[in-house]
Amino acid sequence: MKAETVLSFVVGFLAIAGVGGSIFFLFSGGANEGFEEYPIITRSHVIPGAIYLALAPLQFSKSIRNRNRAYHRWAGRLLASIAMVAGAGALFLGVIIPYSGLPEQIVTGFFGCLFLFSTAKGFLSARVKQFDAHREWMMRAFAIGLSIATMRLIFVPILIIIGDPTRAEAELYSIVSFTIAFILHSGFAEYWIRRTRVKQEISPTSALSTS
Repeated sequence: MKAETVLSFVVGFLAIAGVGGSIFFLFSGGANEGFEEYPIITRSHVIPGAIYLALAPLQFSKSIRNRNRAYHRWAGRLLASIAMVAGAGALFLGVIIPYSGLPEQIVTGFFGCLFLFSTAKGFLSARVKQFDAHREWMMRAFAIGLSIATMRLIFVPILIIIGDPTRAEAELYSIVSFTIAFILHSGFAEYWIRRTRVKQEISPTSALSTS
Protein backbone atom coordinates (compact mmCIF):
# COMPACT_ATOMS: atom_id res chain seq x y z
CA MET A 1 0.00 0.00 0.00
CA LYS A 2 1.38 3.40 -0.98
CA ALA A 3 2.39 5.85 1.72
CA GLU A 4 -0.07 8.39 0.31
CA THR A 5 -2.93 5.92 0.71
CA VAL A 6 -1.97 5.08 4.28
CA LEU A 7 -1.71 8.77 5.11
CA SER A 8 -5.15 9.39 3.62
CA PHE A 9 -6.69 6.73 5.86
CA VAL A 10 -4.91 8.10 8.94
CA VAL A 11 -5.91 11.68 8.21
CA GLY A 12 -9.50 10.63 7.52
CA PHE A 13 -9.67 8.65 10.75
CA LEU A 14 -8.23 11.52 12.82
CA ALA A 15 -10.54 14.04 11.16
CA ILE A 16 -13.59 11.90 11.96
CA ALA A 17 -12.34 11.41 15.52
CA GLY A 18 -11.80 15.15 15.86
CA VAL A 19 -15.28 16.01 14.62
CA GLY A 20 -16.79 13.33 16.85
CA GLY A 21 -14.92 14.69 19.84
CA SER A 22 -16.19 18.19 19.11
CA ILE A 23 -19.78 16.99 18.89
CA PHE A 24 -19.39 15.07 22.14
CA PHE A 25 -17.97 18.17 23.80
CA LEU A 26 -20.92 20.31 22.70
CA PHE A 27 -23.32 17.94 24.47
CA SER A 28 -21.22 17.10 27.51
CA GLY A 29 -19.13 20.21 28.17
CA GLY A 30 -15.56 20.03 29.38
CA ALA A 31 -13.57 19.79 32.56
CA ASN A 32 -12.29 23.35 32.33
CA GLU A 33 -14.57 25.57 34.39
CA GLY A 34 -13.65 28.50 32.17
CA PHE A 35 -15.66 26.98 29.33
CA GLU A 36 -18.84 27.79 31.22
CA GLU A 37 -17.59 31.30 31.96
CA TYR A 38 -16.94 32.00 28.28
CA PRO A 39 -19.53 29.90 26.41
CA ILE A 40 -19.57 32.04 23.25
CA ILE A 41 -15.80 31.93 22.83
CA THR A 42 -15.79 28.22 23.60
CA ARG A 43 -18.37 27.49 20.94
CA SER A 44 -16.65 29.85 18.49
CA HIS A 45 -13.68 27.53 18.79
CA VAL A 46 -15.42 24.15 18.91
CA ILE A 47 -17.99 24.56 16.12
CA PRO A 48 -15.72 26.20 13.51
CA GLY A 49 -13.02 23.74 14.54
CA ALA A 50 -15.30 20.80 13.75
CA ILE A 51 -16.18 22.29 10.36
CA TYR A 52 -12.51 22.85 9.63
CA LEU A 53 -11.56 19.27 10.49
CA ALA A 54 -14.43 17.91 8.39
CA LEU A 55 -13.74 19.90 5.22
CA ALA A 56 -10.02 20.70 5.21
CA PRO A 57 -8.91 17.18 4.17
CA LEU A 58 -10.80 17.63 0.89
CA GLN A 59 -8.58 20.61 0.06
CA PHE A 60 -5.57 18.31 -0.13
CA SER A 61 -7.23 15.87 -2.52
CA LYS A 62 -5.56 16.15 -5.91
CA SER A 63 -8.55 14.67 -7.75
CA ILE A 64 -11.07 17.06 -6.20
CA ARG A 65 -8.77 20.02 -6.75
CA ASN A 66 -8.18 19.19 -10.41
CA ARG A 67 -11.86 18.50 -11.16
CA ASN A 68 -13.22 21.67 -9.59
CA ARG A 69 -10.70 24.43 -9.07
CA ALA A 70 -13.44 26.99 -8.39
CA TYR A 71 -14.66 24.89 -5.47
CA HIS A 72 -11.11 24.55 -4.17
CA ARG A 73 -10.59 28.33 -4.25
CA TRP A 74 -13.86 29.28 -2.59
CA ALA A 75 -13.75 26.48 -0.04
CA GLY A 76 -10.16 27.46 0.74
CA ARG A 77 -11.14 31.06 1.44
CA LEU A 78 -14.01 29.94 3.64
CA LEU A 79 -11.88 27.43 5.54
CA ALA A 80 -9.10 29.97 6.05
CA SER A 81 -11.63 32.30 7.69
CA ILE A 82 -13.06 29.49 9.78
CA ALA A 83 -9.56 28.40 10.80
CA MET A 84 -8.68 31.90 12.00
CA VAL A 85 -11.81 32.04 14.16
CA ALA A 86 -11.25 28.56 15.59
CA GLY A 87 -7.55 29.26 16.13
CA ALA A 88 -8.20 32.54 17.90
CA GLY A 89 -10.70 30.79 20.17
CA ALA A 90 -8.19 28.03 20.94
CA LEU A 91 -5.54 30.61 21.75
CA PHE A 92 -7.89 32.40 24.15
CA LEU A 93 -8.92 29.19 25.90
CA GLY A 94 -5.38 27.91 26.20
CA VAL A 95 -3.73 31.16 27.27
CA ILE A 96 -6.42 33.04 29.21
CA ILE A 97 -8.19 30.15 30.93
CA PRO A 98 -5.76 27.22 30.69
CA TYR A 99 -6.79 23.90 32.23
CA SER A 100 -3.19 22.90 32.93
CA GLY A 101 -1.84 26.27 34.04
CA LEU A 102 1.41 27.80 32.81
CA PRO A 103 2.61 24.76 30.82
CA GLU A 104 -0.57 24.88 28.76
CA GLN A 105 -0.20 28.61 28.24
CA ILE A 106 3.29 28.09 26.82
CA VAL A 107 2.51 25.09 24.63
CA THR A 108 -0.87 26.26 23.39
CA GLY A 109 0.36 29.80 22.95
CA PHE A 110 3.23 28.69 20.73
CA PHE A 111 1.34 26.20 18.58
CA GLY A 112 -1.80 28.38 18.48
CA CYS A 113 0.22 31.28 17.09
CA LEU A 114 1.95 28.92 14.67
CA PHE A 115 -1.45 27.68 13.46
CA LEU A 116 -2.71 31.21 12.84
CA PHE A 117 0.56 32.26 11.20
CA SER A 118 0.62 29.21 8.93
CA THR A 119 -3.00 29.74 7.89
CA ALA A 120 -2.36 33.40 7.09
CA LYS A 121 0.83 32.59 5.17
CA GLY A 122 -0.94 29.86 3.23
CA PHE A 123 -3.78 32.18 2.28
CA LEU A 124 -1.49 35.03 1.25
CA SER A 125 0.74 32.67 -0.74
CA ALA A 126 -2.26 31.58 -2.79
CA ARG A 127 -3.20 35.20 -3.41
CA VAL A 128 0.17 35.85 -5.07
CA LYS A 129 0.04 32.48 -6.89
CA GLN A 130 2.87 30.90 -4.90
CA PHE A 131 1.05 27.59 -4.87
CA ASP A 132 3.91 25.42 -3.61
CA ALA A 133 4.30 27.67 -0.56
CA HIS A 134 0.51 27.78 -0.20
CA ARG A 135 0.33 23.98 -0.06
CA GLU A 136 3.12 23.71 2.48
CA TRP A 137 1.82 26.37 4.88
CA MET A 138 -1.71 25.01 4.75
CA MET A 139 -0.33 21.55 5.44
CA ARG A 140 1.45 22.87 8.53
CA ALA A 141 -1.72 24.55 9.74
CA PHE A 142 -3.88 21.49 9.18
CA ALA A 143 -1.40 19.23 10.93
CA ILE A 144 -1.59 21.42 14.02
CA GLY A 145 -5.38 21.62 13.86
CA LEU A 146 -5.64 17.85 13.58
CA SER A 147 -3.52 17.47 16.72
CA ILE A 148 -6.62 17.72 18.90
CA ALA A 149 -7.75 14.29 17.69
CA THR A 150 -4.41 12.67 18.50
CA MET A 151 -4.34 14.44 21.85
CA ARG A 152 -7.65 12.82 22.78
CA LEU A 153 -6.48 9.42 21.55
CA ILE A 154 -3.57 9.72 23.97
CA PHE A 155 -5.33 11.44 26.86
CA VAL A 156 -8.55 9.41 27.11
CA PRO A 157 -6.87 5.98 27.34
CA ILE A 158 -4.57 7.34 30.05
CA LEU A 159 -7.59 8.44 32.06
CA ILE A 160 -9.22 5.04 31.56
CA ILE A 161 -6.09 3.24 32.72
CA ILE A 162 -5.75 5.44 35.80
CA GLY A 163 -9.41 4.95 36.61
CA ASP A 164 -10.05 7.89 38.91
CA PRO A 165 -7.40 10.56 38.31
CA THR A 166 -7.00 13.53 40.60
CA ARG A 167 -7.30 17.03 39.19
CA ALA A 168 -3.51 17.40 39.28
CA GLU A 169 -3.05 14.13 37.37
CA ALA A 170 -5.63 15.13 34.78
CA GLU A 171 -3.93 18.49 34.27
CA LEU A 172 -0.53 16.85 33.89
CA TYR A 173 -1.62 14.19 31.42
CA SER A 174 -3.68 16.72 29.48
CA ILE A 175 -0.72 18.97 28.72
CA VAL A 176 1.59 16.00 28.15
CA SER A 177 -0.89 14.64 25.59
CA PHE A 178 -1.20 18.02 23.91
CA THR A 179 2.57 18.44 23.72
CA ILE A 180 3.13 14.97 22.26
CA ALA A 181 0.37 15.48 19.68
CA PHE A 182 1.56 18.94 18.62
CA ILE A 183 5.18 17.85 18.23
CA LEU A 184 4.25 14.61 16.49
CA HIS A 185 1.97 16.32 13.97
CA SER A 186 4.23 19.28 13.28
CA GLY A 187 7.25 17.03 12.91
CA PHE A 188 5.50 14.67 10.52
CA ALA A 189 4.15 17.62 8.49
CA GLU A 190 7.69 18.91 7.98
CA TYR A 191 8.88 15.43 7.02
CA TRP A 192 6.05 15.01 4.51
CA ILE A 193 6.58 18.47 3.05
CA ARG A 194 10.24 17.75 2.42
CA ARG A 195 9.54 14.29 1.08
CA THR A 196 6.98 15.47 -1.45
CA ARG A 197 8.96 18.61 -2.25
CA VAL A 198 11.90 16.48 -3.37
CA LYS A 199 9.62 14.43 -5.62
CA GLN A 200 8.18 17.59 -7.12
CA GLU A 201 11.64 18.94 -7.89
CA ILE A 202 12.61 15.66 -9.57
CA SER A 203 9.42 15.38 -11.59
CA PRO A 204 7.26 18.53 -11.66
CA THR A 205 4.46 16.67 -13.48
CA SER A 206 4.09 14.14 -10.68
CA ALA A 207 3.55 16.47 -7.74
CA LEU A 208 1.94 14.61 -4.90
CA SER A 209 -0.89 15.83 -2.75
CA THR A 210 -1.32 14.77 0.85
CA SER A 211 -4.15 12.44 0.08
